[in-house]
Amino acid sequence: MKYFLIICISLGLLLQTFSKSLIVLQFRTQQSFIAQVLCENRNKPEMHCNGKCYLKKKLDRDASQDKNNSSNKERYEVMFVNALPERLTAPSAAPVVHIVFYAEPFFETPVHTIFHPPQSLV
Repeated sequence: MKYFLIICISLGLLLQTFSKSLIVLQFRTQQSFIAQVLCENRNKPEMHCNGKCYLKKKLDRDASQDKNNSSNKERYEVMFVNALPERLTAPSAAPVVHIVFYAEPFFETPVHTIFHPPQSLV
């Protein structure tokens, strides 16, 4: 049941997102029917409309629905308010001063003997 609900919501979002593409796809698949039956200029073949007026009306209707849906959404203004007083954000301890100096490296001569671990007391 949970997956069915997720699939339905996802399909609804996809249909809303690609509504213009779906309108154009529906027009392309039924273009001959639209040109012969639904076109306003079907009696004027010299205009070569071929149902494009019907497509334009459908796209305009979809755009106006999108505009109406977006205008009904509530808008919120977000502000930043510094709720902490300045004295709480200031450091309470004095800053630590680090004194850094450079020391010349001390070179030792390498030990050329082989290391032997201590003998066990057994």
